[in-house]
Parts: sequence; structure tokens; C-alpha cells
Amino acid sequence: MRVQLFSAAVVMALGPVMMHAQGRDVPVPSNCSPQVNTKLQTMIQEHPKGYVENVMACGISAGTRVNSGGKHGSHHIITLNVTLPDGQAAKIQIAINDSLDGVVSAKPGDSVFAYGEGYTTSGLWVAGIHDVHCSTHPTADNGWVVVNGNKTPKSCPTRRSRN
Repeated sequence: MRVQLFSAAVVMALGPVMMHAQGRDVPVPSNCSPQVNTKLQTMIQEHPKGYVENVMACGISAGTRVNSGGKHGSHHIITLNVTLPDGQAAKIQIAINDSLDGVVSAKPGDSVFAYGEGYTTSGLWVAGIHDVHCSTHPTADNGWVVVNGNKTPKSCPTRRSRN
């Protein structure tokens, strides 16, 4: 009986937190057009110092490399060639955390869509998207990566209403 009461108390205490951590599901576009990359273009132009929630990108993969270990674990990094709405081409990275998101890679020429937390960078890539997994904080939608029509993650926990 004590265990049941304790479990009920934990669920009641953590319930509101858990409800807020479940994001909205955003559909994958049916085709890759420069307009899909609109928020990405705005982020690149504004070059914010921090992260930008709910950024979508689509393009053609130039390949995948693996960063093993590190502070946040191993990552598969897909280099993505995108076309922005203003007609410019950009090279971005999709950073997939192997332990949180699963192992996802793309070969050169693969079609890739990604949705998650955006950031700007310098060097080979002008920007990137990470946190391409089910939402872990209240302001983020559920993220995903789609390579040649294969979506990861396939689904996220059902979202409850935010009060």
C-alpha cells in the first residue's frame, strides 16, 4: 500500500512537468522546397548567439561522419546541402546524438529532412540542427530526421494539453 501511495504521489508531483516536456508533433513536408528552409534562412541571417527552437531544413546529403565519445556522447553528423528561399545555397549539419536519437546516417545524394533546435556556426557549415528527438523541454516541438522517407523517431509519446 505504501508503494502505491508513493507512486501516486510521484505521478501527481511530476505529472505537470512530464506534460510540459511533451512537444507538438510537426508533420514532415511532402516535398523539399526552399520554403521549407525559411526559418533556417532567418536564423542564418540573424546569427543568434544561442539556440533557436523548432527549425526545419531539407536538402541533399553530402555524407555522414561520426564524432565518437565527447561530453554529450557519440554523434552522427550529416552534412546537408540546402537551398534557401532567397536562392542561395548553404551547407549545414544535422547533429544526431546516438544515445538519444539512435544511429542515423545518410549517404551522399540521400534526401534529408530535419526538425529540431537550430544554431549558427562557422567553418564548413553555416548552421546546424540538433535535438532531433522527442521534446525534452516545454518550448520545443518533437524533433525528427527523415532520410529517404525513413523517419527517426517513428513517434513520440502522446502530447497532453498544456495548461
